[in-house]
Amino acid sequence: MKRTEKIFLFLVSALLVCSVIISSILAYTGCRYSYYSTVKDSWTPMILMNDPVLMHVLFALGAGIFFCLSDWWMRKKLSAETQERLAVVVLVLSALAIFIVGTVFVQMNPYYPAGDQLNTTAGSYYCLNGNYMMLTKGGYIGLYEQQKGFMFLYEILFLIFGDFCYKVAGEFHVIFAVMTLYFGYAFIKIHFERPSCRMIYSILMAICFPFLIFLPYIYGDIPSICFCTILFWALSKYAVAFKKRYIVVGAVVSALALMCRMNTWIVLIAVAIGLVLLAIQKKTYRPLIAALCILLSAAGAIKAVNIMYELRSGYESGVGIPSVLWIAMGLQETNGEAGVYNRYQQGVFESHDFDREISAQIGKDYIAVRLQEFKDNPAMAKDFFWKKMSSQWTEPLFESIIATSTFKEDRVVPGWIQNLYHGPARDIAWKMANYYQSFVYVAFCLFTLGALIGIRKDKFCSTKWIPLIAIVGGFLFCLMWENQCRYCLPYYMFILMYVPQGFIQVEMWVKAVIKNRKKKALQQA
Repeated sequence: MKRTEKIFLFLVSALLVCSVIISSILAYTGCRYSYYSTVKDSWTPMILMNDPVLMHVLFALGAGIFFCLSDWWMRKKLSAETQERLAVVVLVLSALAIFIVGTVFVQMNPYYPAGDQLNTTAGSYYCLNGNYMMLTKGGYIGLYEQQKGFMFLYEILFLIFGDFCYKVAGEFHVIFAVMTLYFGYAFIKIHFERPSCRMIYSILMAICFPFLIFLPYIYGDIPSICFCTILFWALSKYAVAFKKRYIVVGAVVSALALMCRMNTWIVLIAVAIGLVLLAIQKKTYRPLIAALCILLSAAGAIKAVNIMYELRSGYESGVGIPSVLWIAMGLQETNGEAGVYNRYQQGVFESHDFDREISAQIGKDYIAVRLQEFKDNPAMAKDFFWKKMSSQWTEPLFESIIATSTFKEDRVVPGWIQNLYHGPARDIAWKMANYYQSFVYVAFCLFTLGALIGIRKDKFCSTKWIPLIAIVGGFLFCLMWENQCRYCLPYYMFILMYVPQGFIQVEMWVKAVIKNRKKKALQQA
């Protein structure tokens, strides 16, 4: 084995070891516990529920066996062409289901944004009309400058469709959901041969409750997930033939994703790492240039937006709350909750007259003290991070009910919407999503384990691992940042692209064992 191959194998193995650890934690925690969050307000603590472990494990295994038997039957009874056509049919039906359900939900749901969503879109309205007071030091956008890119996109939307066109934004989210399905399907087609994997993915996307409930949500989560999925596909296509047009697509969608959500930097770092792996694997420098183009395009778009607002408003950029204060808040315990929002970062910043240097140093000092406390008391550290991780990753609906539960007062709430948010339908949706989540985590664990075991035999392209790198980075990011399970949703959606292969790998292991036994039996005979 050549030196570059050894380096490549070591790096991918290290990634898969980390992935196995994380996926095992998620599978164990997901089958054993769940968090239930009420709708009263965002300050209401979530309730830890003990799940029936055996039932969750049996459901995950039962669903996995069903998919494996379906895959076995199709490959035995149907031709390759028929399987491909069937995969396309399932894709189309799933896309129609998402579009119809999403459109009905967006149009009939009297949802009206609150909090950060309302402030950001209000900033778009004010700036569009020449009022830039929210950009001042101490103004909402001045404090939360990461919202500028998203605010600019809403300016464009308001300019075209009219002020506060939230229903239009919701319809765009439905389109983004369909696009996420399609490009996730296309990504899987490049990296996993069996059409059944794409069928399973299509079905899983169509019944992913938290993702569907978030469609009316007037924030950057749904668009950023969509653009990131397109980015994964574009880079996978680029790795096949090194066509420049895929880098152009990647550069555009990476910029849009970053404008929607600044935590997209985690995905962009994953892209850089993945393209470095591709450069090592293919022994060419071109992926490094591609990575540089994508990172510069995304960073350049944010810089251009900042300069544009500086020129329009006359107010300086780069005066917002230092990011280190969010990390400091993420390490705090508030009313028994680990790392939840408590206004710490804004309070520190305001109390020191919006001085970034002093505020950042206070945050750094607090982090140093807190890490020393964790070092001196490992049991406390373990309990803190377990509470934080489990509350983020085992709320089956990922706060979608809470996030979309503010309704416009002058609109009548349809009975089925009321039932979903405050009636028995909510618990039914939560339980279904809970079992769904357990299946996803178990299948993901099997995938990472199988990938690690078969790494020497797998002739894969390194772009296959870019979403996985983002998942690992997102898991670590969520441990140190503000505790909101909504922040985990993008990585949950990325996990879905690997889920179909999880149980297929088990099927392949079983077949290999049976084949070896038959071979030995023939030899002995």
